[in-house]
Amino acid sequence: MIKNFLHAPKQVQESSHGGQGPVDLYEIWAGPDFKSNVDFMDRVVVPPGSTVGTHKHGNNEEMYIVLDGRGTMTVDGKPVAIKKGDMILNPAFGEHGLVNDSGSDIDLLVIQIATA
Repeated sequence: MIKNFLHAPKQVQESSHGGQGPVDLYEIWAGPDFKSNVDFMDRVVVPPGSTVGTHKHGNNEEMYIVLDGRGTMTVDGKPVAIKKGDMILNPAFGEHGLVNDSGSDIDLLVIQIATA
């Protein structure tokens, strides 16, 4: 099956994981599309001033791949500057959040995989 992530339908999420401002979510693949433990693959666009609130997932790993933009990602209480090309692995049961403290969108590919 082939999909073009640039043509996925847009959903606007207000206060993503308790964050501030809107975040655009484009669901590309969902769990039932896979035969593996992949939960989802989404494109997420975080505009300037918006955040993905600090949160924890359960027994799954989540990777953020920065397609464009820059901001500040917090993983387990440690803030780190991120930029285009960075890949951030959020471990199972780990805590993470994202702040767009730049003047342009952060464009992400987010992949979540169950560990068991």
